[in-house]
Amino acid sequence: MFNKPAIRTKSKYHRITVKGVTLFTPLPSVIIISFCLVCLFFLQGECRNFIKVLLKQDGGLFVCGTNAFNPLCANYTRDSLEMVGEPISGMARCPYDPRHANVALFAGNGSLFTGTVTDFLAIDAVIYRSLGDSPALRTVKHDSKWFREPYFVSAMEWGPHIYFFFREMAMEFHHLEKVMVSRVARVCKSDLGGSQRVLEKQWTTFLKARLNCSVPGDSHFYFNLLHATSGIIRMQGRDVILGLFSTPPNSIPGSAVCVFDMQQLAHVFEGRFKEQKSPESIWTPVPDEAVPKPRYYYAKCM
Repeated sequence: MFNKPAIRTKSKYHRITVKGVTLFTPLPSVIIISFCLVCLFFLQGECRNFIKVLLKQDGGLFVCGTNAFNPLCANYTRDSLEMVGEPISGMARCPYDPRHANVALFAGNGSLFTGTVTDFLAIDAVIYRSLGDSPALRTVKHDSKWFREPYFVSAMEWGPHIYFFFREMAMEFHHLEKVMVSRVARVCKSDLGGSQRVLEKQWTTFLKARLNCSVPGDSHFYFNLLHATSGIIRMQGRDVILGLFSTPPNSIPGSAVCVFDMQQLAHVFEGRFKEQKSPESIWTPVPDEAVPKPRYYYAKCM
């Protein structure tokens, strides 16, 4: 158990003890310096190593930084903050740009689950599994039905699944102006990916649903923008999370805290799907007889 908290900042992180604060700044390599010089020439202000991932792992720290738009990750000891082994690529584990939102966690099975973007322009959003004993998997690339400009807020492990909370541009309201909504997505920790013919090295258990934080009535008043969540907490004998929501900037100003029961969230993923039969059609519920059987694997990760 850690009794020396670490705080991430630009180009360094701090270890706090009762004796004071220890500042640790990783030393750059020649290759990293060359990337920094290129970055300084074009982008200047963002050319530092912004620490975007800081996790406890195997008694040490797992750290990822933007590294002047060339993301890298490395393991460090807890006490001396010395690097263990060599750095690894931060692609799909850490964003290139410090302004891009990302989430990361180590599951109980040792796999790293991340929600981020894999490219400099933030076009390719991804939920990615790496490290550990399971094969690396990702969401389908450049498919707006999986993701459309997501902003990742949090991720958490619950039962056999990893849940991701985020907001994104809604596909189901494509006939109107752009509407941003909040979502929860989940994947099975034990997912092995698809075959060579379909979903190879991609999730086969990915599902997502809308998070509804609204004031009920004849016409619901929605708080569509999720900004933060709590971890999973125990409330009245139930596992719940708290979410902080607001209205969009062009709406009536307002904010709310909504409570979501994890068991009820899990039940939502056993409900009906929606589909769009053509680019011009609206999204409609999928008949139960059209849903592949069995769905037990997706619910129980068997």
